[in-house]
Amino acid sequence: MGKISLSLSQNPLILPTAVISVGDFDHANLITLAYAGKLCFKPSIIAIGIHPQRYSYHLIEELPEFVINLPRDDQMYAVDYCGTRSGRKLNKWEMLKLTKEPSSIVSVPRIKEFPFNIECKIIKKHSFGSHTSFFGEIVAIHADESLVEDGKLKHGDINQLAYIAGKYFQFPNNPVANQNFSLD
Repeated sequence: MGKISLSLSQNPLILPTAVISVGDFDHANLITLAYAGKLCFKPSIIAIGIHPQRYSYHLIEELPEFVINLPRDDQMYAVDYCGTRSGRKLNKWEMLKLTKEPSSIVSVPRIKEFPFNIECKIIKKHSFGSHTSFFGEIVAIHADESLVEDGKLKHGDINQLAYIAGKYFQFPNNPVANQNFSLD
């Protein structure tokens, strides 16, 4: 079977659907990003990409911290809302009735209603054309207690959203069984 060349906008990579909180507690904004990914384990580094014209870009420049808030699949409305409205014109927290919860280390609030929150401090930034990448060291991770057992994630109970080639998908919660694979 042959291969077909795709437009660069049809990238098949599975990207997380995350709502990023930026700015100090009283003036925090929310922005939906799919441009987020873990880059390194030690230290734990995550990069996010924000277009310089976005309101959130200026907030993250002022306070170099952010929180990655990962929603459940039933929180799609909030995800879409945060990605299609500007915080310059309205308060997304109030409009969506989301609760600002103090983070444990950074000054940026986390979304109480979302099951996962990853606190990050920016260690570097770099412009790559249309977006600026902010590299954040993970300083704290929080999960709803219902998703943790014996200090480990209960993977079968995690219902997240993924973003693939411009569309949102429910992320399947059926992990592939751990198998020992051999290259011999």
